[in-house]
Amino acid sequence: MKNQSLKHYFTFLIGMLGSFFLSETLPAQQLRPILSEKRLRTDNSFAGVDGPYIFYSQGKTIVKQVLEKRGQAQGVTKEFTTPLQGKKLKAYLNAKDFFAFELKNEMKNEEAEYPMPEKLIAISDIEGQFDAFKQFLIGNGVMNEKYQWTYGKGHLVTLGDFFDRGLMVTQTLWLIYHLENQAEKAGGKVHFILGNHDLMNMNNDFRYVRKKYFANAALMDDEYLFFYKPNTELGRWLATKNIVERIGDYVFVHAGISMEIANLGLTLQELNNHARVYYFNNFKAQRQKDSLYSIIYGFGISPTWYRGWGKQTIDPTEAETIIARWNVGKFVIGHTLHNQVTYLMNKRVIDLDVEHAKGTIQGLLVENGQEYKVNDKGEKTAIVENAAVPEDND
Repeated sequence: MKNQSLKHYFTFLIGMLGSFFLSETLPAQQLRPILSEKRLRTDNSFAGVDGPYIFYSQGKTIVKQVLEKRGQAQGVTKEFTTPLQGKKLKAYLNAKDFFAFELKNEMKNEEAEYPMPEKLIAISDIEGQFDAFKQFLIGNGVMNEKYQWTYGKGHLVTLGDFFDRGLMVTQTLWLIYHLENQAEKAGGKVHFILGNHDLMNMNNDFRYVRKKYFANAALMDDEYLFFYKPNTELGRWLATKNIVERIGDYVFVHAGISMEIANLGLTLQELNNHARVYYFNNFKAQRQKDSLYSIIYGFGISPTWYRGWGKQTIDPTEAETIIARWNVGKFVIGHTLHNQVTYLMNKRVIDLDVEHAKGTIQGLLVENGQEYKVNDKGEKTAIVENAAVPEDND
């Protein structure tokens, strides 16, 4: 399987080079994937179970996935001329195990503000670690082992960076998609806040994408370049998500709110509406002469990239100004790694980014007005202040 994967990987690279010259009608950004040769050289992953990827084209629905048959990864493509909305598809985890999900009948943009539910649980930066995410959800009673929502009217917040680094990204996305549907029927809610790695994949920045996905794309006679575009089911779904939301007195944002963003004077809804215009073309936004868009997508100051809260380097006066201006009880962020869920900035910030891939599976629980750190067994403990920052070479 590894040799086969290597062959398909090189096929992918040739296809990527060819994409520079295929069409002058496509936006320039769409023709220039960003890759990390260093990461790809040291990546020993290979083709494996993946998908499904759902594409819409000229009245047809095309479903592609990689399945394992007789120990070999094989691309499978099916074409439908009738709509699949409301139909159930399967996301395979290995050769035999899968969970089923129902395709949404419609897509609509998420609201930016919500009242506080009786219970809320949040987790960030899963980065394709499906098993860790699954354990966390089951251990905390969010779903059962049959992938059924069991959290009633509670809310689950996934706080960005569910793409990259791991090897089960697609399955993780479909699980969130699936739980969204089930939560709504039960009166609950699933929130998916976009992070920088999620937007990177929507914008052809594949520096952290594992070799497995390029090999899989070749098996499906396609390019990873096109898997999360607006003509795909997952692309359409991601386009409905926000980069910042308020739930009760908490503001959830993947990285943080910089003074530059706060000075724009936008409401949460306005900030999301403006950001959504360039979800699939961040680089064009950065080049805009209108500072509104260049600030929203400015590296280092964007809500998906800013580290002033996570590293506690923001000027304290500016921090208080932002908190007061936005009338925030607390910010909840990810993006900046700590060795456990932690309070920062005199408990005005809660950082959820921990090393899930290394077995530290933690999130935030807010229940009956109290805040707890919770692990994958559902054990509640007090949140510490200013937890240590592990060495992060990635």
